[in-house]
Amino acid sequence: MKQNMSSSTPDTPMPFTRLEGKEHSPLILRRYSTPVLHWVCLITDDNLDRLDEYVTDAWDLAEEDKPTTIQEFRNMAGDLCTYLSVQFKRAEGIAVIVAADKMLISSLYGDFMNHAQCRLELYSLLQLSTQV
Repeated sequence: MKQNMSSSTPDTPMPFTRLEGKEHSPLILRRYSTPVLHWVCLITDDNLDRLDEYVTDAWDLAEEDKPTTIQEFRNMAGDLCTYLSVQFKRAEGIAVIVAADKMLISSLYGDFMNHAQCRLELYSLLQLSTQV
């Protein structure tokens, strides 16, 4: 019998993954290949079922002004990071890494900006994901 490890309360209608007495939220790294190769990393207890939809929506909004210059790609990474921080209220950390036009751009929020150990884990997972 599979145990239900998620919990919800009347204040939080969506299930989330925080376990009783757990001190840290889980980290996920998701790779996308369209419109350019990019990764989204989150430390959050939010339900991530709609993550792909949010990322796709953000790029669709940018499709009108498709990034072509270094600064436009930097702006897009920052905009996506900000958009995700609005969608995932419990996010402790958000990172958007874009690989485009012979460059890597990262936009960091929360724990990724403030804690070296979080950045170390992020970039270690990123390096691993490029080899898988």
